[in-house]
This record gives sequence, C-alpha cells and structure tokens, in this order.
Amino acid sequence: MIETIRAERVLLKKLAKYKSINHNDPIITKDPYLIKDLVDKGLVQIHPVNKVKNHITNMVDFNYSLSPEGEHYFQERHEQFRKFLLRSVLVPIIVSVITTLLTTQLIPFILHTMLPK
Repeated sequence: MIETIRAERVLLKKLAKYKSINHNDPIITKDPYLIKDLVDKGLVQIHPVNKVKNHITNMVDFNYSLSPEGEHYFQERHEQFRKFLLRSVLVPIIVSVITTLLTTQLIPFILHTMLPK
C-alpha cells in the first residue's frame, strides 16, 4: 500500500472527479510538490496535450490524470482498513468474549458437576 498524506489524497479525489487537470490549474499550482510526489509514487501520470511547443515558454502543454494504480487507490485503501479492523479489533473482542464465557460459565459448571457431594 502506498502511503499518502491527507493533502495528496484530497488532490487524488479532485483528479478522480475531473479526470484530467491542466498543469496551470490553481489546484496544481497551489502546491506543485504534491502532484510531483503523486507522479513519483505512480498514482498520477502526465499526458501531453499537444506535441507543439509553446513559442514563449518553449514547453509542451500537458495535463495530469490518474494512473491505473491511482484509479483504484481508494478501493485498496478501504480494503486495507477493513482487514485492519478485522485483525486488530474484531478478532481480539471475539477471543476475549469466548475466554470470558469459558472461565466464568463453563469451567465452574464442569467443576461443580465433577466434584463429589
């Protein structure tokens, strides 16, 4: 599971909503390091809009969109959270309930029936 900070997850949700965001969009220019980190983590990919370079900046215009890993990131995150709850919360609760029932109900009953009167 790829670890992300909250601001990166917010940006991923916006990318999922809009499908594609231009690199000059205020969402991106507000903090350009967030989108760079998401590209480095493989959750976002860069798509050139056209092959013609801008004659002023000498750069190709491009958009950001979700990669296949980025599209399924929140589903995977939800599944990991469910597994965590099952392993770390529900199983210990069930084990403690069974242990409590055994020690308070079953063992005294067995001892009471086996002891001579």
